[in-house]
Amino acid sequence: FTKVVNFAVAKPVRESLWRGLSNEARYEAKPIVDTLANRWGGGSAAFCASAIDKLIDVTHFGHMADDGTKSIFGFPPVLVLCMIVAVWWTVVSADLGHIRHRIDLELKKHQ
Repeated sequence: FTKVVNFAVAKPVRESLWRGLSNEARYEAKPIVDTLANRWGGGSAAFCASAIDKLIDVTHFGHMADDGTKSIFGFPPVLVLCMIVAVWWTVVSADLGHIRHRIDLELKKHQ
């Protein structure tokens, strides 16, 4: 699953960062950005999963089954986290699309 997400989402996003840069700038910055993105992605996912687990323990929100598994509204906490992230990315993407549309309109006015 991780490889699918990496090739479907993460890699195209990282590659789009380099659009418009010279080959020299791309060569110098790409290893740093790729390493930081991979490390930050793994670390933040582990942190968020741990934070949701602790939040469930502290607030007693959700349900703990007899076998020790936790759920929020019947869903695993990681799935709830994924849903929150998906909604957040949807909002961010819509906002960036709106900003890009305004920039394009402004550029057309000046031509």
